[in-house]
Amino acid sequence: MKSSEFYNFIIVGAGTAGLTAAIVAARKGHSVVVLEKGAIAGPKPRGESMAHFPLLDEILGEGYLQSIAEVKPSHRVYHSPGDIKPVGDVDVHVPYYFFEWRTLINHMVEIAKDLGVIFSFNSEVIEPIEEKNICKGVKYRNSNEKNQKVFGNVILACDGYSSTIGSYYNVDYSKINCPIVKFLGNNANININKVSSPQLYFIPNGILDYAPNFPPSVAYLFPIGGKKVEAGLMLRMTQAFKMKTVKIPNEEEIMNVWENLKSRYPGFNDFFDGIETEYEELTVMPNAGLVKNFILGNGGAILIGDSAGFIDANGSSGLYFGIKMAQIWVDLISESLIDNEFDWSLENRTYLTKQFKDSKIYKTINSSYKLIGLFEWMIFKKLRKGNRINRFWKLIIWLLQVAS
Repeated sequence: MKSSEFYNFIIVGAGTAGLTAAIVAARKGHSVVVLEKGAIAGPKPRGESMAHFPLLDEILGEGYLQSIAEVKPSHRVYHSPGDIKPVGDVDVHVPYYFFEWRTLINHMVEIAKDLGVIFSFNSEVIEPIEEKNICKGVKYRNSNEKNQKVFGNVILACDGYSSTIGSYYNVDYSKINCPIVKFLGNNANININKVSSPQLYFIPNGILDYAPNFPPSVAYLFPIGGKKVEAGLMLRMTQAFKMKTVKIPNEEEIMNVWENLKSRYPGFNDFFDGIETEYEELTVMPNAGLVKNFILGNGGAILIGDSAGFIDANGSSGLYFGIKMAQIWVDLISESLIDNEFDWSLENRTYLTKQFKDSKIYKTINSSYKLIGLFEWMIFKKLRKGNRINRFWKLIIWLLQVAS
């Protein structure tokens, strides 16, 4: 890619949200470039899941999602503190399709390339290029360690929980980010014919004798196919900062707890007997709240997906919500793109924001955050202790079912 080129859409980040934006924009005839700091799109391995929505057939091809999934559960299984109460089997009413991330990403890249989308890998965005606080493009460092510039009508920041573009405009990601350990393993001690649903283990503050001040958390595991699983530990931080009995852990303390859970935590540890680790990392999930503004500065740049905290607040897959958000914003921008120019006036920014906030997907996510905030206040702060949560376990499962 030549320095100083101009595109209708500059997309920062080649995850599912960024690739969706690229596909939708290219199908509308727009020029599109995707900047990805990794050597490949969506560089980190993991398992994933999504429920089916008509938009996925439109983006991926009819029936594609179903075709790549071996495991298709429609239930989630909740385990009480210490795994001492009967499991709570919650019907989520629709099948969730579990698959490997790489399979989906490679397919989306192929679609985008066929549509003429330009990809620039090993390209790390450094900062926006501004004019009167309007983002006109970005500076980035290419694979040859040379600084380059690219300009466009709109920059979509799809670069995740610590977005370079969002951070430049003072988005405080510490308010929405929660630590999460992600683990991918093979040869797990699991029989997929008996255990196909995601397993979620409530770990309240105070229940771990080796980490009594650890924040309330949820350990999870789900099969991808055969004996391959994704597992992890989500720290639920919405209440943690307000709890006197919680000490915010550092990376070493989090990983120490994770190792103990794999080897000692009742029920959960069984799956790890003989498992082969393929990937293990402490990272972040932005599921403690939405950003305040989706359009940054005086316009030009828009936060999409994880960069905006726009995921499923209850901790399950946020892929579809980022995909839908990307499609909506590309459609909104396309409607207002006239003669290759875009009006970033306050009036138009207000209009675009209102249109997005009136969408069903925004209302769903906004309501999800409010609901999970209330639920976590009740479970992890009000009840707090493992024995009290166990005492009300049937009620908790009932509430989870009602909310599903």
